[in-house]
Amino acid sequence: MPPLTKQELDDLASAMLERMEDELLPALTIANRTGELEGLLASLGMDDLLDRGDRDDADAAGRIIVIGQSMVPEDKLRSIARRRGFDPDRFEFRLEYERLKHFDFGKIRGSMGYAAILAGPIPHSTSGTAEASSFIARVERNPQDYPILIRLGRPGALKISSNSFKRGLIELETAWS
Repeated sequence: MPPLTKQELDDLASAMLERMEDELLPALTIANRTGELEGLLASLGMDDLLDRGDRDDADAAGRIIVIGQSMVPEDKLRSIARRRGFDPDRFEFRLEYERLKHFDFGKIRGSMGYAAILAGPIPHSTSGTAEASSFIARVERNPQDYPILIRLGRPGALKISSNSFKRGLIELETAWS
């Protein structure tokens, strides 16, 4: 594409400003989740707006939600997380299959409060799945709207066990590095 003329750039800037109110937060959210926020702000000459303080990692903030029927009690999962170097207080556990039928999974969509989802077996028909067959399918179809999703278990068989939880944490560390 050839460079735009001054008038074309002016028209583009005006059109962008008109849409900015509706599009800015979703764009920043996606850039934040994909690790491109600093680059986006730098390309706009606005990297000074990102005061990172002493934070090294964009994924250091936010809760890690663990959802699905678990074979392991919550306190043991917290202990595994602590041994892997995670702050166990970052974790939110939703491990009761029957209660998950009434959990509003829609609250995770677009939320900056969550850094990751570790998913085990969950009911297919739940609140917040919209057009998808399950919450996991919805997240996989719309990754820009959700934090990183890690399936716990083996391919084709979701399961929250001590080993699958450890493997999920290792996969999460790898994704964040």
